[in-house]
Amino acid sequence: MATDPTAEPSNDPIVAIPVPSVEYEDTIEDEYVVPVGRFAFLKAAPAWLVSMMLHLLILLALGLITFTDPVKIVNVLTANSTSEEGPEIEEFTIEEVEPGEVAEMEEVSEPISELTEPMELSEPVEVTPMEMATPVMDMGDFAADMAPSMTSLQSLASMTSQPLGSRSEDMKKKLLRDYGGNESSEAAVTESLKWFSRHQMPNGAWTFSHNLACNGACGNPGDEARGRALSASTAMALLPFMGAGQTHVQGDFKNVVLRGLRFLVQSGKPGKNGGMQVLDLRTGGDMYSHGLAAIALCEAYAMTEDPELLGPAQAAINYIVAAQCRDGGWRYSFQDPRGGDTSVFGWQVMALKSGYMGHLSIPPATIQGSTLFLNRVQSNNGSIYGYDKPSTRVRSGTTAIGLLCRMYTGWDKTHPGIVEGVKNLTKIGVQKDDLYYNYYAAQVLRHYGGEEWDKYNVELRDWLVSQQSQTSGAKGSWYIKSKVHGMDEGGRLLQTSFATMILEVYYRHMPLYADAASEDDFPL
Repeated sequence: MATDPTAEPSNDPIVAIPVPSVEYEDTIEDEYVVPVGRFAFLKAAPAWLVSMMLHLLILLALGLITFTDPVKIVNVLTANSTSEEGPEIEEFTIEEVEPGEVAEMEEVSEPISELTEPMELSEPVEVTPMEMATPVMDMGDFAADMAPSMTSLQSLASMTSQPLGSRSEDMKKKLLRDYGGNESSEAAVTESLKWFSRHQMPNGAWTFSHNLACNGACGNPGDEARGRALSASTAMALLPFMGAGQTHVQGDFKNVVLRGLRFLVQSGKPGKNGGMQVLDLRTGGDMYSHGLAAIALCEAYAMTEDPELLGPAQAAINYIVAAQCRDGGWRYSFQDPRGGDTSVFGWQVMALKSGYMGHLSIPPATIQGSTLFLNRVQSNNGSIYGYDKPSTRVRSGTTAIGLLCRMYTGWDKTHPGIVEGVKNLTKIGVQKDDLYYNYYAAQVLRHYGGEEWDKYNVELRDWLVSQQSQTSGAKGSWYIKSKVHGMDEGGRLLQTSFATMILEVYYRHMPLYADAASEDDFPL
């Protein structure tokens, strides 16, 4: 059937169009027959012509057929408001990380087993001493990234231009005379500094295993575990130098102090916490080590205002701020979930105080939190302090720490807790097997003054001078057999540090309750 050229093009799928079949004779007749009828011309035409015409018709028919473009299906996501509730989607939540599991928000801190006694230096991780090159830390980054929300204590209270001016030569002589020091105590301090200078390691650090520096000439080193707490031991060696007015820019031991400070800065781990630059100084130790090292950096900066120390000192303070526990205290690990303990707490408050004297930025909320911790561990109107909870008896070490921190955080000399607490310390008296307690008690009683201090001072001062070693290798150091507060574990270096700082108590800090005191308490 022929295709109707006028028909509408089909929308049906394209199929093969049938071609009419043409039958060919096997033989061609010699006789030519003239065709007749409607298709006579086809019959008369040669076969090749008919074939050509048929193919032409087919091509014309195909030309009349139109092809529509295939429909493109595009998937479009649309959001329409509807009252119908969609299928329930499983909510993905980020669980809150326990505070004790983070450090600087990046480092994981190992939990530390509970201590039955307030041990000063917990078992640290192993750190191999190494030669330290000049610090490569970019101090400018530290200074530029200080948290803007931190309030400078300098703007909250008037400060002297030299917050540690009590350590200058002229002021030292006056305070030494006014508060009970003498030539013998000062000579002992000088010999002690010589001993420390002889036991500094090539990398600028000190170690509680001090026999590494003197080939065992002194004896009585700290245990191996304490020996790896290099930040703590280095800080404990530096603090007596700075207490005597020696810094890295002036004094007979300035090169010794410089190398020690360089080690602390070099060995610290810089990072960020909540946008703040922080410096983790727990090298080989824990928050106990960090607090001690932070005191050293902050005192060095406060005494010299060296701009190269501003960044590390502020970052060390920031780390203390970040590490504070929820109860306002501090413990051995970063944000320890168990809450604070008074022993570690004391060193952090001393570091904050040192930072305050150096005009560093410290959030008032951190100081307020620390008073909440003291409230939690106090008893008897604040005259007794426990380790991590109130104590029913007078614990010598923690009570002395608590009272000193109360003095620094605003309690007046007439506060009932201070008055009764001083009576407790006076009853305890000098503890000849516990330099740790004597270190804190001497500060409390010296700030309080009066007969209580005079009696305590004379006994402690003369006893310490008599106990200083005079033998060749150990000359200038102390070692007293003790089983309390880590004195034996810290060995000769730890005890020498405490003894020296006790004999510097007359001028290490200006008296808090004197009429012309230049070191204010923390503003709250």
